[in-house]
Amino acid sequence: MAPARIRRPLWLLPLLLALAAASAGVQAAATAQAHAQGVLFELTPPAGGPSSWLFATMHSEDPRVLQLPEPVTAALAAADALVLEVVPDAASVRATARAMRLPGSTELTDLVPPELYRRCVQALAARGLPDSLPRKLKPWAVMTMLSMPPARTGEFLDRRLYQRAQAKAMPILGLETTAEQLAVFERLRAEEQQALLRAAVAGQGERERLFDALTDAYLRGALGELLALSEDRVPGLEPALQQRLRELLIDSRNRRMLTRIRALPRQQRHFIAVGALHLPGERGLLAGLGAAGYGLRRLH
Repeated sequence: MAPARIRRPLWLLPLLLALAAASAGVQAAATAQAHAQGVLFELTPPAGGPSSWLFATMHSEDPRVLQLPEPVTAALAAADALVLEVVPDAASVRATARAMRLPGSTELTDLVPPELYRRCVQALAARGLPDSLPRKLKPWAVMTMLSMPPARTGEFLDRRLYQRAQAKAMPILGLETTAEQLAVFERLRAEEQQALLRAAVAGQGERERLFDALTDAYLRGALGELLALSEDRVPGLEPALQQRLRELLIDSRNRRMLTRIRALPRQQRHFIAVGALHLPGERGLLAGLGAAGYGLRRLH
């Protein structure tokens, strides 16, 4: 597999729920979500010290997403360190590739019904990928590949930020380890992975159009719309599974990232870039930081 495809699970976690809900054709109503607007925020520590920035990202190759607004480039230039969800170095890519593969002689056909396997092969073939690709992949790995539009350039927003920091010899930190992120998928039971894989296959016809709608909401800074999509009912998934996904993919990781943001060295100015769905709502990072005494100011 190409590195861009292998790397993808590390970046798409915050969007999986939104894409799943969107695939049901649900129109998100306007909601009074906390911190529902904006993509760049200045953070002032409660005990004083230099400010940092929190930037909402989207895993997208869209040139409009990759074109960073001036306030974002200015904040990145002023920062002492870049903080990402996870550092996308070679070791993380290798670890992800290993985690995606089934152990020993086990094959995907041993874990899912023949008709679902055939549909997976067909969906991947429509993306120009070989029939043999899913044979040794875990169900969650195939699901993640089918949950996003096909990669064309491999140039994503998160990757661009990483490369800019590297060019400046800026320290790059991760709020999570690769193992912690991959553990989110490994905690899914076999029947849960199969249900999610089936939903991902069923949504292929609408996936790209709906991803375009999510991109539009992101470009407008409408984080509340993205959050509302993630909370809508997904036909075909049990409500309990959808709630479990919300806890695994977003809420539990918000709590972990909040703890680690608060532990960052206060004498440095950090540019913190995380997936857009982690920011808004009562359980989002912005609400958590505000409750911890941080001053919040929307810059863009």
